[in-house]
Amino acid sequence: MRKNTKFKGLSRAVISRLLCAILLLGVLGGILTSCAAGTTKATSLTTKAAANIEGATMTEAQVDDLAKTIAKDSNALLIREKLVAAQRGYNITGNNYEIGKGDKHYDASKLPAADTTRSVEYAKAVLAEYNITIAAGELNEQALAMLINCFQTEVKVDASHGVVDQLLNWIGVGFGWLIEVPGFGSFILGTLYFAIALELLMIPLGIRQQKNSIKQAKLRPREMAIRNKYKGRNDQATMMKLNEEIRTLYASEGYSPMSGCLPLLITLPFLLALYWVVLDPMIYMMGASKDMASAFLTYASAHPAAGGLGLSLGSSRGTIEVLSYIRESGLSVEGLSDFAFFSNGSACYDAVNGILKNIPDFSLFNMNMGETPSFTGGNLWLLLIPVVTFVVYWGGGKITRKMTFQPLQAGNDPAQGCSNTMMNVMMPAMSAFFTFLVPAAVGIYWMFKSIVATGKQVILAKAMPLPTYTEEDYKAAERELAGKDKQKPQKKSGSRNPNVRSLHHIDDEDYETTPAQPKKIPSDYVEPEETTESGSKPRTADNAYSEGVTLKEDRPAKKDTDDKNDEQ
Repeated sequence: MRKNTKFKGLSRAVISRLLCAILLLGVLGGILTSCAAGTTKATSLTTKAAANIEGATMTEAQVDDLAKTIAKDSNALLIREKLVAAQRGYNITGNNYEIGKGDKHYDASKLPAADTTRSVEYAKAVLAEYNITIAAGELNEQALAMLINCFQTEVKVDASHGVVDQLLNWIGVGFGWLIEVPGFGSFILGTLYFAIALELLMIPLGIRQQKNSIKQAKLRPREMAIRNKYKGRNDQATMMKLNEEIRTLYASEGYSPMSGCLPLLITLPFLLALYWVVLDPMIYMMGASKDMASAFLTYASAHPAAGGLGLSLGSSRGTIEVLSYIRESGLSVEGLSDFAFFSNGSACYDAVNGILKNIPDFSLFNMNMGETPSFTGGNLWLLLIPVVTFVVYWGGGKITRKMTFQPLQAGNDPAQGCSNTMMNVMMPAMSAFFTFLVPAAVGIYWMFKSIVATGKQVILAKAMPLPTYTEEDYKAAERELAGKDKQKPQKKSGSRNPNVRSLHHIDDEDYETTPAQPKKIPSDYVEPEETTESGSKPRTADNAYSEGVTLKEDRPAKKDTDDKNDEQ
């Protein structure tokens, strides 16, 4: 049974394109993964040992057990939030939680009047809502305060950075300067300048890549000659030999098809670095600690009944959305000083109050670019960001491929077609998809970067154009290859059907296979009789298998030779 060789013997150029496409997906996948690992998110719920409060109806051990039971629940953060609201005199169980909810944040002015005399009643309603029972003791105001204190955390206000964070801070400082000075406080202009600055730094690499493309383009006639040599043959052995000859050609000229991936490998850290800086300006541009940024995100997203700002965030990670809302709405953060989730709320307020005076402008055409595009709320005009991102990436890729050297497509190579589809459609589609998961400012940066990179490639292509060849150049390359093949050692092969493409005779056409034609003899030609030195005709073999073969005369016997000598 014949094996399927459809994907066998792929050219290295095709493989390099596939790897580049996969690497680009890896870039975007890494950005998506970083949402779960490298960016700020709301503080998680932890417990600490209960401290006794005079008048409590529960012991410290009983409160500890209740706190641990709550912490194990999948809704632990929400339970903690509702218990704090109950202590403040608000019942936000069930549908009451939606009171005052708006498109962007909860309106604290729409909350009913607080009734602290019913705090214990409201707290018990919260526990009942999530089927949590008190194993021992009776809940009262003091016991409720002990329980809430078990969930308090101390925020590390002072920033301490590792090596990676320090590098990101340096990038953030530079980015902040681009926003404040040439960008006049505009975050969007700052991202444009950053994209330009990054591409300017990459110019030496771009020049090297263009030179490499020119080097490959110069090999096109000879590569075409090699491909034409095996034209019409697509078996595995032929494709392997074809690719081997092309690799040998590339190696002899010092060209590497994998060099096209080098710019991606170098720009990847910058792309991820700016992603983190854009998503977390509070840390990398304003100098807040990670704990402080995480605590502030928790405070901003907490329900107003629990003392928070009640912001409805499209993304639960990063501080750009929170900062953009605060700048847009002018919300006060004074409530952070006595926020019950933290044991040092006043210190947190002092640290944040100075930072928030330097929030950049995230707007573009009266749209808040700090928001995440969504179909369910917010500014629907932001949905244009994914659409424009797709168009920009698709158009930029099309222009770039037209301006750069593209590897040959051998026949209907499925891998080449897969690579082209991935580069032409999949990459823009994935970029557009990811813009639904991050603030619009990140999508704006991706658009700027694509536009600037495309412009740089056009300039390089004009300054260092690729060589062009005529039909005569390709024919000359074929003649040169044919001349080299004739210099190879010749071998003879048995007669066979020339239309059969056999794996065992892959190189037969490289050598002489046509049998020598007999010479034409005139009709009046008479072949002279061949004689030996003694005048006799030469002996011929009587055997039919040796017909026409001249045999060497037998050597005279030694005795006859001696008699002649005696006669002399």
